[in-house]
Amino acid sequence: MAGEKLSKEGFALTGYQIRILVTYLLGVFFGALDQSILGPALTTIVRDFNISPKWGVWTVTVYTLVYAASMPITAKIADRYGRRKVFMAGIGLFALGSLFSGMANSLYPLLLGRAIQALGGGGILPVAVAEIGLAFPKEKRGRALGFYGATWGIASIVAPILGGVVIQYLSWPWLFWINIPAGLLIIGLATGLTEDVAPQVKPMDWAGAFIVGATIFCFMLGLTHIQGQRGWEGVFMPNVYLFLLAGLILARLLIRFEKRAHDPVVNPKFFQNPRLVLVYMIAAITGMIMLSIIFLPAYVEYVLQYPPGKASYMVVPLALASVVTSPLGGSIVDRFGAPRTMVLGFGCSMIGSLILAGLVKLIGTPVDISFIHVIVVTIGFIFFGSGLGLIVGSPLNVMVIGEVEREEVSSGLAVMTVIRSFGNTLGPVILGGLLAAATALERPRDGFFEIFIVGALMALMGLVLTLRLKTKLH
Repeated sequence: MAGEKLSKEGFALTGYQIRILVTYLLGVFFGALDQSILGPALTTIVRDFNISPKWGVWTVTVYTLVYAASMPITAKIADRYGRRKVFMAGIGLFALGSLFSGMANSLYPLLLGRAIQALGGGGILPVAVAEIGLAFPKEKRGRALGFYGATWGIASIVAPILGGVVIQYLSWPWLFWINIPAGLLIIGLATGLTEDVAPQVKPMDWAGAFIVGATIFCFMLGLTHIQGQRGWEGVFMPNVYLFLLAGLILARLLIRFEKRAHDPVVNPKFFQNPRLVLVYMIAAITGMIMLSIIFLPAYVEYVLQYPPGKASYMVVPLALASVVTSPLGGSIVDRFGAPRTMVLGFGCSMIGSLILAGLVKLIGTPVDISFIHVIVVTIGFIFFGSGLGLIVGSPLNVMVIGEVEREEVSSGLAVMTVIRSFGNTLGPVILGGLLAAATALERPRDGFFEIFIVGALMALMGLVLTLRLKTKLH
């Protein structure tokens, strides 16, 4: 097949592979964009709907919850009935949810629209990664998936900027309406792509699908309810521990159901593969490290004494470093292997964290701050961002694709992504608790020192697990 021909030198692409990349990366871009584009509009939405800010945050929270809960289910459906079909359905739902969200004149219709968007988004990411990965031979897969990481990084940079521009010159509904023509374009591009689906004999595990979704929803909702500003006390709030307890009960029930299912949504064999278990553990740590970036603007504000607006711009070098190193990491994966790329990524993240932690102790008072300190912070951000780019883009996806059967690639990737999402949620809880405790003692600077020391320890833990994984691969 022409789509499978690649030159052995360089990274030559056939027309079909270019179409695969463009189609699925566009889906990834708009899915990633919508996870953070709403941030600049929250204040406006709260004012227009005349609601409390705590309810306005639910426009983001409901997306996160439904997105995580739906992902393993839609991924399993994609593996069974066709990834292209599910991807197109996901884009269609995403556009439909965008239409409902843009037309909403109160909170509840907006939440419904966001839930529909998230349901569609759950069918985009794992399918896109699976299709991109499988469209390229093993020796070129890393570079192809490196583009995925770069796309995600670009979306994280563009989202707040685009959100601010739309709010300033148009109105917040346009944040959703722009997804509709984009969705139609992506569906048009995907229409002509080939589909390779094996005939299904085993029944779909709908009971398992329901329990999987409920389990993830309870865990994510419990973790989301923990309020970092209350410190560790947040864990003992009823709307936290009751949901976490429900998640544990459902998880036990899920194991029982999936062992009996003919074609389980979450295959128990995933967790009987020691290499895959290590990959999933590394994914959780990666998720925790990823979300530590939310503390960086506050770090610049408290440690360098920058005003809030200017502090946000200081994080741009981190995002740019991530965008640059993600495709570079893909090339390293193809040449030296995914574990070595992960070791380099965790090493960079650990160095960046230690630089940022050390600077807190180096600067005594605001009077001591100099241009050199700004340069050092920038270097720390670049190391940190480079580490994220090397870790997030290609290696984990390549390792999962290499460890699961071809007909279960979407499901294996979805499990990895959900576990990383747990890390995304748990990381701010742990680090926010450190900052809250230090702030309660009127020592917020010490809180930032502790945040990045713990961040360095997380990176070290990821490094150790990756080295262990490397030994298991030989």
